[in-house]
Amino acid sequence: MKNPDSNSIIPPWVIIPFGGLLVLGLCYIGYFAVYMLIESVFFHDAPTSVPAGIIRNSYTVVLLLLYFALLRTKISDLIKAIIFIGPMTMLIIAVILAFYLTPVVAAVSTAAIAVCCLFLLYRYKKPWIYYYAAAISVVVGIAYAWPRA
Repeated sequence: MKNPDSNSIIPPWVIIPFGGLLVLGLCYIGYFAVYMLIESVFFHDAPTSVPAGIIRNSYTVVLLLLYFALLRTKISDLIKAIIFIGPMTMLIIAVILAFYLTPVVAAVSTAAIAVCCLFLLYRYKKPWIYYYAAAISVVVGIAYAWPRA
């Protein structure tokens, strides 16, 4: 049986990073919108009191739940792999920022997430595009959130 995603002029190894970064940008815009809404409604007098960690973690959980619901649909694997980059990267960023002051714990937690993700992809026999999307997610998440010297 021929893969329906192979009819594209642009190969998946090009579409996934660009589409995934677009999805990630949309995820950041969504997070920023939620953050600004909460700040303007509840913390308009003290904008530095906004619980950014709680908002970030809650937003990440919602993204992951929405993605798990998306997995149950009949959308093509290429689109699911592209969309996977947003929630996975947000999860990596949330974990690294949660353990920002202890880089060893952040590194171990990030590695544990990556290993669990790879195990689940292997367990459910997902195509290679999901592994590629997971690798992009981990690299972008670490590049964005890792503590700077």
